[in-house]
Amino acid sequence: MQDTEFIKYWQTRYPEALPINYELKTVYPDRWFRIHSLPESKRYAENDSEYQIILDRQNTLINDLIGDTTEIIISFGLYTDDISNENYKELTDFGEFVKVQTIDLKKERPEENEHELFFDIYIKIDHWKSNSKDEILKAIADDEIRAMFICPTSDCIIAPYDGGVDIIVDSIEKRDELKLKYKDWLSEREDGL
Repeated sequence: MQDTEFIKYWQTRYPEALPINYELKTVYPDRWFRIHSLPESKRYAENDSEYQIILDRQNTLINDLIGDTTEIIISFGLYTDDISNENYKELTDFGEFVKVQTIDLKKERPEENEHELFFDIYIKIDHWKSNSKDEILKAIADDEIRAMFICPTSDCIIAPYDGGVDIIVDSIEKRDELKLKYKDWLSEREDGL
């Protein structure tokens, strides 16, 4: 997938949602489930062995969802109050990302935003390989950054956060199958959070 194809793909596959990772669970509740990255729903790692549990769980899950060497889109967004129509590359600690869209949140959601607010979406086309994204997964687990992995081939979104991973798959049946497989990693709460 080329950078320019991302927005078209997103609008075709996820037309009801903006590409904002934490909102997807409410837009697609029938295809969503969440795993927790540490036992007993502990939110943050305190030592190397707990970081290893996080990385082992997340790599296992992602390998299961999309397989090894599969093309993925890594996406993140930044809020800003200054619009820019430039499509430029931003160098981060995790490589070059291309800005592909600016969403005017005041226009999209006027009831939530009375002041000018924009959401710039950046992507990077990459390939998943087990343990090759451990640094970004660790930064997400520490709430230093937010990003999601989108896999058009497997038709799923993997959105790690500080505490776990939200997953959107292509069907209720697939979700239910994965929830059963990873039942020991799910929340005990009735709402799945």
